[in-house]
Amino acid sequence: MATGDSLRKSLAALSPTQFLHFPQNRFETLLDEFLAENNVRVERGVELEGLKLPMDSSATTQVTLRHMDTNALEQETYDYVVGADGAHSLVRQLCGIDMVGTRNLQSIANVHFTSKALSEAARENPAMLYFVFNKEVVGILIAHDFNQGEWVFQIPFFPPQESIPWDFSTAQCRDIVRHILPKNVKISDDDINILSAGQWRMGARVAKQYDAGNQRVFLVGDAAHQFPPAGGFGMNTGLQDAHNLVWKLAMAIQSNAENSTDADGINTEALLKSYGRERQLIAKINTQFSLSNVARTMKIPRALNVSHDNAQTLAKIINSAPMQLLPLRAQREIAQRVMRVGKMPLGLLDEAKDAGGAGSSLGNRMRSSVQEIVTRRKTLGMMFYHFDIGFSYDAASWATRAKKLMEDSALDKSVEFRTEVGDGDNIIYSPTFRVGERFPHFWCSSENEKVSTHDMIRLALQSGKSSNVQFVLVVGGRDAAKAIKSCLSSGSPAVAKHISLVVLRSSADGSASVDSTIEDVQKSLMFSSVFSWHVLEYDNNAWTSFMNNKAAALVRPDGHVGALWKTEELDDLSGATLTRSMQQAIQLS
Repeated sequence: MATGDSLRKSLAALSPTQFLHFPQNRFETLLDEFLAENNVRVERGVELEGLKLPMDSSATTQVTLRHMDTNALEQETYDYVVGADGAHSLVRQLCGIDMVGTRNLQSIANVHFTSKALSEAARENPAMLYFVFNKEVVGILIAHDFNQGEWVFQIPFFPPQESIPWDFSTAQCRDIVRHILPKNVKISDDDINILSAGQWRMGARVAKQYDAGNQRVFLVGDAAHQFPPAGGFGMNTGLQDAHNLVWKLAMAIQSNAENSTDADGINTEALLKSYGRERQLIAKINTQFSLSNVARTMKIPRALNVSHDNAQTLAKIINSAPMQLLPLRAQREIAQRVMRVGKMPLGLLDEAKDAGGAGSSLGNRMRSSVQEIVTRRKTLGMMFYHFDIGFSYDAASWATRAKKLMEDSALDKSVEFRTEVGDGDNIIYSPTFRVGERFPHFWCSSENEKVSTHDMIRLALQSGKSSNVQFVLVVGGRDAAKAIKSCLSSGSPAVAKHISLVVLRSSADGSASVDSTIEDVQKSLMFSSVFSWHVLEYDNNAWTSFMNNKAAALVRPDGHVGALWKTEELDDLSGATLTRSMQQAIQLS
């Protein structure tokens, strides 16, 4: 199995970008800098006060905002409102949209701190996540920045019997950090800097609908769905929401401004409805997948007799009717005594021979069980290619495939992938060319610059003769003449506005004939823009596979394939056909 640099090199065949563990606080700072560079102003210190929904989809939404520094109210109307205001979304509440699922699977306390000594101790076994089990503390340790010694420790938490002020003072948090470290590591108070302590609830819920019913107010991110963090799908799913919604909003705004619905054949109401249809299914599947990952993380605690089941039982006991008759302080003391007793078996781990102890048979057995689970990759994985980059907006097929991919036998192989194109139905991920899935990445050259096929949409927007939302028609050089001849037989205003042409050429295509064909189509102004790229053929199985089975693809603005054509189907690739295909591609679910 590839690791480290070799893994990154292999992954370059799947994506032009690499995986990264990036803390949210730094990600937000980076976003702020990016927005400022692009002259977008983010107004801080302003909160939503009220939202008045329009009676129909043609009216605007009235928004009331409160400026926290002056307490002044501001009222404004907006064509569209996007609620990206988190798990406790006021936009969602004001729209009366309910959530479906479990609100509180487990309460968690977060301790955010820095410790260079901890980083040094962990350097022998570098990882993103560490599961900590000893008789003093149980939790998940997250490495935010090894070099800076920045960490977050997540601990099971039982409010109201426990609270942040009572149980996570700076001194108490320092003690917790000391108990994370191996006993042979000495640490001073000066090395431990507690940055913050807070609490949150782990839930598994999805909004009943993703808009307010009028295609004017939309939910994205945690406002629309909340998952357990196992697998890292929260932020990724939220970014995918935005990726799906923004081009649809832009297209609706452009169509409304130009009153061009009839010419383009774009039904803006159906276009905006497709956001919820496509994204809600993905969120529901990711919720189930996150719960599957939680179940896998419980294999190690269960082997150590400190499973999540025990925590749930404790929560039921301390919140039972008889316990509620006691003062809160007494409830807290009972809860903490039960937790201390529950963690006692973990003391046997230190007595195991592997840990240098006297040789507890139970401790040895517990350590052996954990080692077997880890060695055989039976616990939480960190790479889920099918779900991260291989999901599909073909609802029926993705729901069926995802169910199969959540089985233990498939999750045991989630870290594996193949770079050659497959049929998409194998439990080991490989890129595929199918309607609903993202167009696979492979490297090309354009004017001596190395570009990914994932750059097609961005370059089409930057180079097009209009600022309209862009789809891309991808054609192989071998079939370029045939495809372009069919397109030129009947033009279409929608194609000229919304579709750019990318001809992907290889050494076998014959450069002179392809050049002539491209010149003809550029003169015709049939497409918004025209590109000619050369496929970098070294170690490139993806394009070869495409040319063996397909001849052309229509790619949506979010990079997902909207339509595919074989060589024998290119005779019918007229402007009218492309317009129809574009209309169908906007709502794949």
